[in-house]
Amino acid sequence: MAQFSVKIISLTGSVLGENQHLSRLIDVVNDRFGTDFNQADQLFFDQIIEAAISDSALRQAAMVNPGDKFELVFKNLLEALFVERMDQNEEIFARFMNDRSFQKLVTGWLSTEAYRKLNSPGAGVNDGR
Repeated sequence: MAQFSVKIISLTGSVLGENQHLSRLIDVVNDRFGTDFNQADQLFFDQIIEAAISDSALRQAAMVNPGDKFELVFKNLLEALFVERMDQNEEIFARFMNDRSFQKLVTGWLSTEAYRKLNSPGAGVNDGR
């Protein structure tokens, strides 16, 4: 099997890291911020994305906006989703609310992932569903 080296760039233009798989935000965060998040924390982020992409207003925003404008809409929803789930992962919630660098990285990554999912073939956003 061929291996590919990719550079993942968020919608805001920041490089998330070379050879990073999109499903592992915790790896990027752990490397960048010295945290020790684990698979349960990754699941928390995955659940946030799933909740976000089920939001009809966000689906509409993905349909009519380029990625950078979508991120502005996504950011507002993301904060609400974090507040709703603060009791599920207090450590990530506190870090997200109090550390602007962490917040920027997580918002950019989650926004990019949500936008990718909403605009992927079969997602129903841009194919009339």
